[in-house]
Amino acid sequence: MEEWGEPYKPGHLSVAELFCVRCCERSETRRSQSYKMSAKQLVLLAAAVFQLSSAAVLKDGSEVPTYLSPCIRNTPEFNQCIRKALQLLMGKLSKAGIQELGLESVDPLSIAELEMTYNGGDPVIGADVTLKDTITRGFSAIKVIDVRSKTDDPNFFGMDIDFYVPRIVTNGKYKMEGHVGNYPVNGAGDFNITTTEVTGTWKLRGTPIVDDGVTYIRIDRMTVRPEIGGLKAHASNLINDNPELSQIVLAFVNRFWKVLYQEMIPYAEEHFEKILKGIVNKIFLKIPYDQLFPPARLE
Repeated sequence: MEEWGEPYKPGHLSVAELFCVRCCERSETRRSQSYKMSAKQLVLLAAAVFQLSSAAVLKDGSEVPTYLSPCIRNTPEFNQCIRKALQLLMGKLSKAGIQELGLESVDPLSIAELEMTYNGGDPVIGADVTLKDTITRGFSAIKVIDVRSKTDDPNFFGMDIDFYVPRIVTNGKYKMEGHVGNYPVNGAGDFNITTTEVTGTWKLRGTPIVDDGVTYIRIDRMTVRPEIGGLKAHASNLINDNPELSQIVLAFVNRFWKVLYQEMIPYAEEHFEKILKGIVNKIFLKIPYDQLFPPARLE
């Protein structure tokens, strides 16, 4: 896929980057704890927020407060403006969602059912897997590292978003039939997967569309292939009614998770795209393009 600018290289954040992120968080906490506002300052702050807040008018005529100054596309500041806006948006999505857009909280993120088939013919893993009632936690701690975009083409929209999440935990129920390594697997039960040091790039590719004279962006593809620094898995009853062999298979998974992850992620990526694209299009297909990202004014 086409890239814009220097892409963030997935993998571990450097010591300097992690130090910066964590120190900034501690610094912000100390400042917020030590800073006390007077009544007059509170009034001024409320007035400033009110003036900066704007509302996007949706297709159905309802309004969604943005609480942000707009990011003007095709300007030098656009990408950094989007990075900051996305960081704030993820904070709001993590807490309460955006009800006007039909977006629920993403932390925790609940998925009723997900079916995946790994049938690449590789000896490492081959299985039909069904996951149910999964709950994923950790997205509220996401850090938006960088943004690169292409918004100057009337027939194309593209945006790459680099991110880092320190820890993601997923729980749920599973059913699996197939093999892991040389071990046959035919079981069902509860599972827990914890991943750490998660990095990657969301790649959005879309098309401007016109509806009743108003332009919107339809996201056609949204791909992500995360890199992870660590993985720990637990699953009950991997081999039906054979707890000893189930523990052997689980030990194999936790020892060779890097190989298994590389085999499984291309299949999982397709399912991630369906889920993520649906969430993103609830925003892009409801808020007009010129309100979402206003065009630069001609001098």
